[in-house]
Amino acid sequence: MNHSVDAARKPFIHVRPKKGWQLLDLNELKGYRDLFYFLVVRDIKVRYKQTVLGGLWQSFSPFFNGSIFFVFR
Repeated sequence: MNHSVDAARKPFIHVRPKKGWQLLDLNELKGYRDLFYFLVVRDIKVRYKQTVLGGLWQSFSPFFNGSIFFVFR
């Protein structure tokens, strides 16, 4: 097998870092929004799957924690 012919057919991709410091690239996030949505939903399902209230606990938990801190402050 001739490796030089195979190497000539494959495209060469050179990945370079972006210049400057950027916390979040919104255009890149927009391009991968389906993956981002899938990962967020998966994490929420895994975290609250075994609770009795399920997804409602996500809303009630901060309220209860805030009320406890308010009462015992």
